[in-house]
Amino acid sequence: MPNPYQALNVGINADDETIRQAYLAAVRRFPPDRSPQEFQRISEAYGRIKTEDDRLALLLFEPGQGETIDDLLAEERCRTSRRRIGLSSLLSLLNEDL
Repeated sequence: MPNPYQALNVGINADDETIRQAYLAAVRRFPPDRSPQEFQRISEAYGRIKTEDDRLALLLFEPGQGETIDDLLAEERCRTSRRRIGLSSLLSLLNEDL
């Protein structure tokens, strides 16, 4: 089963309200009448991590969560809320000052 944190685009340290808001945003983006498969995927993901108890059970009793490098990178991208400046942009800014 896919990682529920990735499905809702939240980090593993997200609280109940953050997860709820992400779920509601995803439901608005993928309503059941237009995207039934996506809606089912996000609904199942929300059901798996809805409460703190659910998240702890997932962490403790479902092996294989976040074990691949791709999972870890996706989780880190969820945690990074702002976009980082690219190397070329940074170098051009540095060259302007010289």
